[in-house]
Amino acid sequence: MKPTPKHCSPYLCSTLATTSKPKPTVTCLFMVDYQSSGISASAIVTYKAYWNFAMLVASKLNDASRFTGYPDSFGYASGISNHSRYPVNSYNVFKEVPMPADDLDDEIDLDLKDVDSTLAQASWQPSSQDQTCLIFFSAAVEAEYGGTTIKTTYDNFATVVGVLLGGAPSIPGLTDPVIATNLSDSEAQAVVQKLLDSLTD
Repeated sequence: MKPTPKHCSPYLCSTLATTSKPKPTVTCLFMVDYQSSGISASAIVTYKAYWNFAMLVASKLNDASRFTGYPDSFGYASGISNHSRYPVNSYNVFKEVPMPADDLDDEIDLDLKDVDSTLAQASWQPSSQDQTCLIFFSAAVEAEYGGTTIKTTYDNFATVVGVLLGGAPSIPGLTDPVIATNLSDSEAQAVVQKLLDSLTD
């Protein structure tokens, strides 16, 4: 915020005092864990909590930026999704995307061990001219990654932020993830702040 001059009219003082940095424009993929708890009634409840937390993060990111993007998941899903071409959706469309799994008969669509190679080839449709990002939400232990890592940047996801869920100890490849133990409002804000601080000017 710009400092207010010592001598100015009330209107000018008010205008200068409220001047702030323009909101960044970002296109962001959210990748949410739907695998680490297996498939059971209690697991689905856990996954829904993770999904709802991701949507809380999206709401706060939309408040803090000009935000477009898409919510995706790895693990169990009710159908086969396209993980290679992601639509650039407005927040109003983003928030209406349904949860990917809600049935005990659901099977794994995108396995965690294949996420890194999938992200390396994925693109936005249409191509995004904005700053691009990935927020990766995971409660998986290291063994579930099958020796793979999540990179700190990809061709179409320049900034990557990891979010540790469910007490997970780490995300292989990401050294400074946000810890979200309680899926709280303040933790969601911390994810957004981490992303905004990581964006290039």
